[in-house]
Amino acid sequence: MRRSRALLFSEETLRLELLMTPLNRLNVSIEKSAMLSEAVRTAKADMARMRITQIKPYFYLSTGYGTIEGTTNVCLGFYDATDRLRALNKEYRNWVYSYDQVVATIRHEIGHAFSYAYKLYRLPEFREVFNVQGNYFRTYPLTDQYIRWVNPWSRDFVNASGDHYAQKHPDDDFAETFMVWLTPRLNWRKKWRNYPGALRKLEYVDQVVREYRNQPPLIDNRPDEYDGLSQYKMTVAWFFKASPTAYRRKATGYVDPDLKYIFRARPKLPDGRKIERGYLHADNFLQRNQRVIVNRVSQWVGVDTAVVNDLILKCRQRTHALDLWVPRDQQEKKLVEFTTYVSTRCAYYEVWGSYFP
Repeated sequence: MRRSRALLFSEETLRLELLMTPLNRLNVSIEKSAMLSEAVRTAKADMARMRITQIKPYFYLSTGYGTIEGTTNVCLGFYDATDRLRALNKEYRNWVYSYDQVVATIRHEIGHAFSYAYKLYRLPEFREVFNVQGNYFRTYPLTDQYIRWVNPWSRDFVNASGDHYAQKHPDDDFAETFMVWLTPRLNWRKKWRNYPGALRKLEYVDQVVREYRNQPPLIDNRPDEYDGLSQYKMTVAWFFKASPTAYRRKATGYVDPDLKYIFRARPKLPDGRKIERGYLHADNFLQRNQRVIVNRVSQWVGVDTAVVNDLILKCRQRTHALDLWVPRDQQEKKLVEFTTYVSTRCAYYEVWGSYFP
């Protein structure tokens, strides 16, 4: 890799940029994530193997794993979407899911989706087997304080993950039991034969799934109502409660503060007014003017065109991630400002071998 790219796209720079990017500007999706897309395919294959064909869970990225109450909409944690996000999650929160744990979690969430799709929690036998007391949803605890009163020696719960999560609430008890039941090549009858309470729940899951799996769901699912990460403006650093200071010291290609100074954040406009009428996205602005800027700066400063191109590419990527804009009536002014900025950075590179002091 040539030196200019190595500086602008160093690992420390990329991690710092990721930390400073709002969640709703992350260029991530389940489809783009090798691990998450494979995990979803595996879980869907498990459903097909057990002939669960009538419910179609909608999977999307959000701030964590879960199933929206009363729906079959399943969200997955964005922090597992890329290797770099996973590394940052491990660094700042001190844990990271393995692939097998992600698959198990998705199976668990499908269990929630199945029970919601057929409103199993209304069935007398379901409520008796899973000891449902009162309103199924209103009694769900808002915190994980359940861990203080779990019975680690209980034989009434599967506890396949070792965290006693099934004891949190009947909703999770069913989902954990369903997860075990859905896992391939797991002889649950043999493994839990000495756990009568847990075995009864597994047998009930086996019974109720076979009874309902070919029936149409009782709910009208609306996946279009859930936008995933688009509603979250917080940065990755804020979400992780992370201090980016260490990466800021080591980053050799961090341009965000400069770009925020030259361009402006997305303006707030009256309802119904299109932003494109008065503004041009900075990424598009730079793309339109890239050739002119490269030719002028390389000629003025005497640097290779690749040195200029690499810097502009970095700036385009970050203006897109930060959602920066240019007022249409200030395009000439901003072109001069940005060209001056690029000239200064490239001149510094020509003398010192780096873009920044």
